[in-house]
Order: sequence, then C-alpha cells, then structure tokens
Amino acid sequence: MEVVEGQLLSEIRQYFYRWGRDHTYAIYSRLAHGPQDSAGELLCHRIEQEYRVGPLELNHEVVLRTSTSLNTGLVLYSDNNGYQMQRRTYRHDRNNSVSLNYYPMAQSAFIQDGGSRLVLLSEQAHGVSSQGNGQVEVMLHRRLWNKLEWTLQYNLTHDVTSVVRPVLWLLLGPRTLTTGLRQRSGLELQHRPVVLFRELGGTVQNGPGPRKQEPVTLPPSLHLQILSIPGWKYSSNHTVHLKNLQKGHYRRAKADFRRVLLRLHHLYEAGEHQALSRPVTMNLQSVLRGLGSVVAVEERSLTGTWDVNSLHRWSWKTEDGHHHRGLGPPGSLPSGGPNVTIHPKEIRTFFIHFQEQ
Repeated sequence: MEVVEGQLLSEIRQYFYRWGRDHTYAIYSRLAHGPQDSAGELLCHRIEQEYRVGPLELNHEVVLRTSTSLNTGLVLYSDNNGYQMQRRTYRHDRNNSVSLNYYPMAQSAFIQDGGSRLVLLSEQAHGVSSQGNGQVEVMLHRRLWNKLEWTLQYNLTHDVTSVVRPVLWLLLGPRTLTTGLRQRSGLELQHRPVVLFRELGGTVQNGPGPRKQEPVTLPPSLHLQILSIPGWKYSSNHTVHLKNLQKGHYRRAKADFRRVLLRLHHLYEAGEHQALSRPVTMNLQSVLRGLGSVVAVEERSLTGTWDVNSLHRWSWKTEDGHHHRGLGPPGSLPSGGPNVTIHPKEIRTFFIHFQEQ
C-alpha cells in the first residue's frame, strides 16, 4: 500500500497479489483537497475509486463490498435504466438469495437510513446488491464457464481474460445534501473533461474590435442534453423530408445554418428534493441571448422528428393532470419570447431559429 499526498489530491494505492510479483487487483482511492467557492462550500464532495481487475481465473467473480453503520433494513435503491431510481427490497430464498438480489445499476445506486445516505456513481453499468444491513456491493468483473446440458438455453458463459478499470464515485452525507449532489455528480462523472497537452506554436490572433459573449446559464435542476451544431439539411416537415429522400432530392436541400436542435432534461424526480424537484419555467430567448437573437421556436418530439402540434398523443389520467406541450404555430414568437416549463424528469426538444447575421 502506498499513500501519496499532494496539494490538490491525496491518493491511496492498494495492490493485491495472487502470485509473488504481479498484482491482480489494485484500488486507487483519491480525495481532492478542493478550494471553497464564493458561498464558502467545498467544490468537491466525493471520494473517487479506480480499480484494476484481471485477468481472472476461470469461474471467478470480483465484488467490491462497502460496509457502513447505516441501518438500511436490506433496502437498496438503483437505477435500472439510468433515468429513475427504484426501491429494491431484499428477497429471501433458501437456495438462491445472492443472485436473486442483484440488480442492474446503469449509473447510480444508494443505501440510506433516516438521516444519512451512501451514494455510488459509476461511469459504466454494473450489477449491484445489498446482502446485509448497511452493506452495498458492486460486481466489478467476472469470468464464467458453463457447459452443463440443462443450462444450454440459459448460457452463462463469459470466458473473458480481459483487464477492466472501472471508476466509482462515493458520496456520504445527509440525505438532503446527497440528493442535490447525486444528479449533478453523475453528469460530471459521465462527461469528465479530456485534458490534452500540446506545445503552443504562437499567439492567438484576436479579431478587430472588442468581443463580448454572454454565457448560456441554465437553472441547476436542468441539463442541456443537446445543442447541435447548425448546418444540417433536415426539413422541419418530416413527411416532406421523407419524400425528398425517396426522390433523391436531399442533395438539393440547402443547409439551414440558423437552426439548432436544443434538448432540455429535468434531472430530478417529483418529490425527490424540496427545491430542485419543482417545475422550472424559463424564457428561451433570454437564456440563449449569448448565442444570438432568437426569431422562432418549434417544439419537437423527443428525437426532433415531428412537430408536437401535429401529433395526436394519448391522454393518460394522472393525479397532477396533463402538461400542455407545444408553443403554437411555427415561425412566430409571443411577446417577450417563449416561456417554457420543464416538469420533473421531463425531456423537451426544440428547434431554435436564430436571426441571420
């Protein structure tokens, strides 16, 4: 084991050996000494653990188990689709209780009691389980070989001699604090910055006159999923677009450099957080002012294919009622710009048309 301390980061390196010289497993635990922001809060609230596992011997599974003093009652929460959390209660079985209580973890999982919560965030999918009170375990790697005749229709063979290097972030704290941090921290793990080094060959040439650009800032409960690069030739009318493709006229279409695809996602579930789970209303013209002058907004279906005003959706009877979708006919803006409301866990997609410069 090695302990390396620095001004910005402390790292604990643990090596586990199967034979005398080559280590099979390694755990690198990192804790950043982050500065405080303007509000006096730490910019880093997590412990990062990176693992090196493999190659494994045949019929072996590697599981990382974390034990805490939390009184969880064998209840686990995991996101089986990377979108919403599901409560997983322990199911007792005389012969198969271990695998019966393993669940998929696409991005995050947590255990909690009345006051505290331990959150696990992952950059890739894993299996996760809680086999004991206050415990949570993650399947890091496995190598199985199964040739039994009675299981051929459920072949579990996974004979891979690879080496994996998964990364987990751990957050431990009060439930109110970790609830607000889990969604944002998950995005930071999924979209970590890529650091590139290069030699500067010269100075940056600035254009004539002062250049000032306003930042595009969203409320903390919203995530910008897509803001596409303009210039594509897709027609706003999907039927017309299909006809152009069938007739071979798509090459004649002119690229629309004034239109971008915008997709907004509300990160939090209803009732998950006292403040961040509320619907968010914002003015798209005001938010996107730093990119240019917005002249028209069209709301589209999730993939951007259809205009929502032309769709006939099924109406579901829900407790909070149906949320109206659509901003009116394309090509027009209400006075003051379009106000858009994003409800908890809602995803809305728009075509934004900017004024030609």
